[in-house]
Amino acid sequence: MEAGRTLVAAAVLAAGLGPAAWAQSAPATPPRTEESRAYLARIEPSESLQGQLDGFVEARLASDPELRRASLRAAVLDLGGAGGPRLAHWHGDAPVYPASVVKFVYLMAAYAFQQDGRLQIDEPLDRALEQMIRVSSNRATQEVFARLTGALPGPSLPPGPYAEFRERRLGVERWLRSLGITDLHTVNPTYDGGGDISGREEQFLSDRDVPGGLPSADGEFSNRTAMTATGTAKLLALLATGHALGPDDSATVRRRMRRDSREQRHLAARIAGGAERVGGLETYAKSGTWGPIYADAGIVRHRSGHEIVVVVFTEARPHYRGDFIADLTETAARRWLASASTSEPSPQLAQ
Repeated sequence: MEAGRTLVAAAVLAAGLGPAAWAQSAPATPPRTEESRAYLARIEPSESLQGQLDGFVEARLASDPELRRASLRAAVLDLGGAGGPRLAHWHGDAPVYPASVVKFVYLMAAYAFQQDGRLQIDEPLDRALEQMIRVSSNRATQEVFARLTGALPGPSLPPGPYAEFRERRLGVERWLRSLGITDLHTVNPTYDGGGDISGREEQFLSDRDVPGGLPSADGEFSNRTAMTATGTAKLLALLATGHALGPDDSATVRRRMRRDSREQRHLAARIAGGAERVGGLETYAKSGTWGPIYADAGIVRHRSGHEIVVVVFTEARPHYRGDFIADLTETAARRWLASASTSEPSPQLAQ
């Protein structure tokens, strides 16, 4: 796999975005910071929504023994409420390894960094972004992450150069914090395993001094990627409402995240599948599947413009691959979106 790591580094250097060039291009003050923070401050917990979500989850746990074995984290965010955005969650503040869900964060970061003047989405990067999202390529994700941060893979580093590498590795997380998102530890690409983690990347993954890292079950790594359901939902809300990116880039990112379970049947048990059961809805999402992790995070949009965000992470050994994600999406969509253009009272979340 050494050849693969060399190809990633070569692609970044060929694009003219080596570490020195990246360091000179970062702006002093990222745009949209005040706008995004002001929007996030408007998100309030909803007692009514929370009660409905709790009832739905408790009923499903009672009826599904496989789901009972799973560690479940979920968040539902209604963006169209009359009083502003309203949030409910089930262990939504507990960090979890997100698998490929993190890739939508790197997609958003690429367009944000281009707006900031940090990089240009040229043809090679555009191709890597497409492969990262459309077919969930880990190799493409490694190339994208290296372009975003200037932290190129390679052999282990002595303390001085490693400190610089480590600082660059935190670039996407710093951008998120500037927006007001503080519980997404997005500091690593995704890997295929079998030797595609370079020496300096192993150094970083093993670094216990980096705040926010998620230890691996076997104790090998202490600084894995970690996301919470609520933090993920809030970032998707910023995307849906145009508070993280400009209008054109927001539309482009959503287009790249568009999902249709009629065309992608493997998504029948995910957010897109639940939305398809309702009909007349569009889904922009990124799913993740790895070992014990089965997850999805996305925006569901009604033709009226009313949108909800649904985020679910399940973690179980043996793994869970049931219909909870699609069922929750269908129920939430019927509750808020299917009745969005009618004057009829909205149904309760089915249990």
